[in-house]
Amino acid sequence: MKQPSPYDALILEGGSLRCAFTAGVLDAFAAMEYRPFKQYIAVSAGSMALTSFLSGQRKHFITLAMQLAEDARFISFRSVFSEEGLMNLSFLAKTVLESAPIDWEAMERELKGASALIVTTDAETGMPLYLSPIKENWMRCILASSTLPLITRGKMKVNDQWMFDGGFSDGIPFMKAVEMGCKKILVIRTRPSGELVNQGKLDYLASWVYSGNPAITKLFETGHDHYNAQVEALQQGGNKEAEWEEIAPKSPLRSDGFYITGLDLLADYHQGLEIGIDWLCRNR
Repeated sequence: MKQPSPYDALILEGGSLRCAFTAGVLDAFAAMEYRPFKQYIAVSAGSMALTSFLSGQRKHFITLAMQLAEDARFISFRSVFSEEGLMNLSFLAKTVLESAPIDWEAMERELKGASALIVTTDAETGMPLYLSPIKENWMRCILASSTLPLITRGKMKVNDQWMFDGGFSDGIPFMKAVEMGCKKILVIRTRPSGELVNQGKLDYLASWVYSGNPAITKLFETGHDHYNAQVEALQQGGNKEAEWEEIAPKSPLRSDGFYITGLDLLADYHQGLEIGIDWLCRNR
């Protein structure tokens, strides 16, 4: 089989259960044995989708997501003010361990000659952190990257440093790949191409809750501007140092929000499969 153009970096945006779309694209890549990437960078739930891809476990993410989405032990509005919050990441980790274990040996084989970074946000400075996970702390890095202030437990410690969701500081980290010397970068989005965002209600609330830390307050007040600048930069397709391209859903995904069903997830997953296969056919 003639392979598509040799992209050397794969960037995965986060987006909680919207990453069902990402999982569809990645399962299309896995089915076509398309794995030319030498550098992987993933944010939030995108890092879980990446884990399933690297371990060679097709349908792993979507099966896990469907199991969690309709389980009140994972998403419960009655738990909003508990230690774990609306979304229980401890239950997610427990479910992965008991019901959907990662094939770590397969992942280690896949990462020979390649490397992976998981993006988080420093809880003191608001700056992005790029973690190089190993087997022993891989799941903890995923959880740290997915820890949403006011939605989950708020922050998590990795390597003696407090951090939270990487989407706040570097939601689409393709420029990190450029800084690392990557020349051809593929970005998988969970929002339609060109879609901009506004400061959300949770951002307003978080900026008040964290008002004692000016750096974090500023992050919640202006983070959407940084994200929108990344969206606009993606439209340019490259600069003097590198080229990039995005794969994005055609319209807003059904799995956006907290009232999500298994059918919503399947619809977004199948859209990802279709778009992933179409992209491969165009680039063969």
